[in-house]
Amino acid sequence: MTKSILFLSLLLVQTSLWSQQIQGTLVDANTHEPLAAANLWLKGTQRGAASNAQGTFTINAPAAQGTYTLLVSMLGYRELEREIQLNGNDLTLDTLRLSAEPTLIASNLVITANRSLNQAFATTEAVSVLKANDIIHNGARSTPEALMGLTGVFVQKTNHGGGSPFVRGLTGNQTLLLMDGLRMNNSIYRFGPNQYFNTIDVFSVQQIEVVRGAGSVLYGSDAMGGAIQVFTPTPQFASEGWQFGGRLLGRYLDRDMEQTMHAELNAANEKIAFRAGASVRNFGDHYAGKGLGKEGPSSYRERAADAKAIFKLNRHAQFTLAYNGVFQTEVERYDQYVTGFALSQFEPQTRQMAYGRLAWEGQSPWLQNITLTGSWQFAEEGRVFQRNNNVTRSKELDEIRTFGYVLEWHAQPLSFWKITSGVEAYLDKVSSGGSNLNTETGAVTARRGLYPAGTNATNTAVFTAHQLTHQRWTLNLGLRYNQVRLAIKDATFGDTEITPDALVAHALLRYQAGEHHAISGGTYSGFRAPNINDMTSFGRFDFGIEVPSYNLSPERTTTYELNYKYSSEKLQANVSGFYTALSDLVTRVRSTFEGQPTYEGSDVYKKENAAESFIRGTELDVAWALNAQFNLQGSLTYTFGQNTTANEPMRRIPPLNGRVALQYQPVKQWFNRVEFLYASKQERLAGGDKSDPRIPKGGTPGWEVLNLRSAYQFKQVELQAGLNNLFNEAYRTHGSGIDGVGRSVWVGLDWKF
Repeated sequence: MTKSILFLSLLLVQTSLWSQQIQGTLVDANTHEPLAAANLWLKGTQRGAASNAQGTFTINAPAAQGTYTLLVSMLGYRELEREIQLNGNDLTLDTLRLSAEPTLIASNLVITANRSLNQAFATTEAVSVLKANDIIHNGARSTPEALMGLTGVFVQKTNHGGGSPFVRGLTGNQTLLLMDGLRMNNSIYRFGPNQYFNTIDVFSVQQIEVVRGAGSVLYGSDAMGGAIQVFTPTPQFASEGWQFGGRLLGRYLDRDMEQTMHAELNAANEKIAFRAGASVRNFGDHYAGKGLGKEGPSSYRERAADAKAIFKLNRHAQFTLAYNGVFQTEVERYDQYVTGFALSQFEPQTRQMAYGRLAWEGQSPWLQNITLTGSWQFAEEGRVFQRNNNVTRSKELDEIRTFGYVLEWHAQPLSFWKITSGVEAYLDKVSSGGSNLNTETGAVTARRGLYPAGTNATNTAVFTAHQLTHQRWTLNLGLRYNQVRLAIKDATFGDTEITPDALVAHALLRYQAGEHHAISGGTYSGFRAPNINDMTSFGRFDFGIEVPSYNLSPERTTTYELNYKYSSEKLQANVSGFYTALSDLVTRVRSTFEGQPTYEGSDVYKKENAAESFIRGTELDVAWALNAQFNLQGSLTYTFGQNTTANEPMRRIPPLNGRVALQYQPVKQWFNRVEFLYASKQERLAGGDKSDPRIPKGGTPGWEVLNLRSAYQFKQVELQAGLNNLFNEAYRTHGSGIDGVGRSVWVGLDWKF
């Protein structure tokens, strides 16, 4: 196997040295200054690039000669299309000039929907996109908070250091998290809301893409609600010689709710591009709206680092090395303090990822590009807790090491037929332990961890997806076979080994009714294999004690979806309707331990495949450039879930919610936004919701919040400011264990050099 990979690597490096390239420079039509980070794409292909700090770009062109359309897109500029003729030789374009128009709607280029570069408008799937610039201007304290108000996404926060995104009514290990094409979900990702999305530094995000509903064929287990992918910043090569740059950012939220310092360094020449970043962040106790005030302890500390280096091996091959890590300490569980705990923390909460990726762009129709990725991930979750009037302080620590291997290739054997295929394997190695401290005597006794030590999980898959086009029609077909092997060694509850597998597929059809209109729809299946957390957990969760359950099978979904999309420079609109049938759902049910219904003062639960359910809903988002200065954005998400087995609502279904934002940008340098977030009352409660202390009796009240944002760009420095919750509304997002932030002011300074 090692020899085969080495041979493939050498082949990729040495092949096709003399194929054609497209080069050029982008500048502002008025100021003539170079434009960095613009997106360029050859329409109808998977070839594209981003302009570097000097405004230059290089695109490796397809092998086929002929006429192509080059699309240039950048926020705040009029979109540019240029027809170009490829004849087998390198092509250097005249300087491309973009005209500034701050409120124009830029085309979103996405990767997650098809595992290849495409316009969001051209995909058959429902996709939401969030860019780094919007995240910074919104003053999002965390990556989960950045998603608030995004179409089809609802964010629940059990504690201030958490944040669990719901996509089409599902969250936790029923929604897949990805970073740079790699699975973040591992075999101890917890059922229900969790904090793992908050282990991504918000300043290491270039773009977030949410594929709503789809994802199991291309990405595997857990993508039942959808797939959320975070793309980290990619450094750009310089046009000539070494070029250096950097960034310093500071931000403060009043009453010490946030203190942030972030730094970046960039270095590049024609062959090497490098970027590194680091963040030091302290979050004080949280302050909610009127009548609530300080909610603490709810503070935590965070340190983060990321780096990426890209080496150009030749004109068609490059190698990427990347690292991303977040380290959080003393993450207070405010939701536990209000239910009878004297101490409750995640201590520590860390996540690290490193990967190496060899990418090659070929010239054969059967092998247009191929990537080979090897990755390593390490995560720690420590828990420290002690009940009121109890002398026992308990500690638990879970560690998981994940090794991943992904081979992916793209082909276009015929002009109307595109293929994306791959194989992948992930290996999880879990260790877990715990101890009890008697705070009066100082005696320490060992205890079983949440999971049995030495448990392993293997996740292997093969997938293929095909796109067929004919005039205005596009048909997407895909298939994946996935097998998971869980090897459990448990001295307390016994050893076992299971190998659940799944075969999933999708079939989606798109019709482009005109230049600006498209309709798509179809069906796709999804699954979630039971993981180590499901089967072996023995310990505390939000409102009870969980005991192991070894007789679990995969959860499965079948979804039917219909989408309408409209896209122009002035208006973008998307409407989606869906129906998802869920079977063999894993749910917690009351149980016993050693014959008793309670343990350590808490009710005992275990997991079972005990429910059939359905979820249906509608999603709407609109972006409208009213004129040269004003831009209006809006979204609305409705979700209805029913547990047909128990004849009651599904748990934790978000209420009707949405966002309206009016952006005023009189000149390119000055940005202003008024944002209105809202949610209706959620009174459709499952039995588990009614017993959940995070949900008020009778349901979660509706709420409306008004936020103000502003930023002004000087030559190298941008001054940012925001006012959260103008009217100091007291509110809580449904299912959360902590309330929304009250009236508060934040200021930021962002220096790029």
